[in-house]
Amino acid sequence: MPTTIRAPRFADTAAVYRICFETGPDADDPAATAELLGHVYAGPYLAFAPEWCRVVVDSRGVAGYLLAVPSTAAFERWAHADWYPPLAAEHPADDPDLSAADRRVTGAFASPATTPDRLLGAYPAHLHIDFLPRARGAGHARTLIDDLVDRLGAAGVPGVHLGVSPRNTNAIGLYGHLGFAELERHDDVIWMGRRTAAS
Repeated sequence: MPTTIRAPRFADTAAVYRICFETGPDADDPAATAELLGHVYAGPYLAFAPEWCRVVVDSRGVAGYLLAVPSTAAFERWAHADWYPPLAAEHPADDPDLSAADRRVTGAFASPATTPDRLLGAYPAHLHIDFLPRARGAGHARTLIDDLVDRLGAAGVPGVHLGVSPRNTNAIGLYGHLGFAELERHDDVIWMGRRTAAS
């Protein structure tokens, strides 16, 4: 089966969650609950704007994804009102039985992050992109991001941003190669953005 890129289906959800965890910071922590991270970085995108998301599928199944929303402000309003409150109730951040990894994630349920308004005028969209090792190095990142930028531009969205850890020098270099410029640098995140044809 050749590798294909397509819109996500409901049946892909578990695989997307798994990739989110396996490419995340706690993948090697046996005390981490795998599905929790996906409730922050995967599930809400599939629920809010699946038409803007894409999955990479090979003979073994889903091997990567791009998750995106065209309006970060609208997405965050929805997520803060509808997505996170049930999760915060089900997974209290002060549960003494939580591992340190799980406590960090459940803290995000109780106090979800909000993107700085100053980024959203020129770069209102945002994305997350991850691949399993078997799907890396094949040019999928460029294909997915160029396609997203084209679609955003056609929809009148002027730019897209992402956040990356300052310690992730490989990702910073990749995004720079794919047309993203550094917008802001902080101790815990570098914001990078790319304009579209609508800018």
